[in-house]
Amino acid sequence: MVNRCICHSKTFEEIKEYAESKGISKVSELQAEDYCSNNCRMCEPYLTLMFKTGKTAFEPGAYLKAPFKLSS
Repeated sequence: MVNRCICHSKTFEEIKEYAESKGISKVSELQAEDYCSNNCRMCEPYLTLMFKTGKTAFEPGAYLKAPFKLSS
């Protein structure tokens, strides 16, 4: 399962809680605060999926199967 930003050592659950507490709704806003998804950015499509679905754990490649267009 994909459930974390490896570079920042934060789970998507932690990231979701932080985003909700700050009123953040986009990956770019998290990146602007240097909270996560700034280094390798491999988590970026999963975080976008998190914002769209509310889920915090995904099968590898889940963003490729999303029934909607992903944009951060």
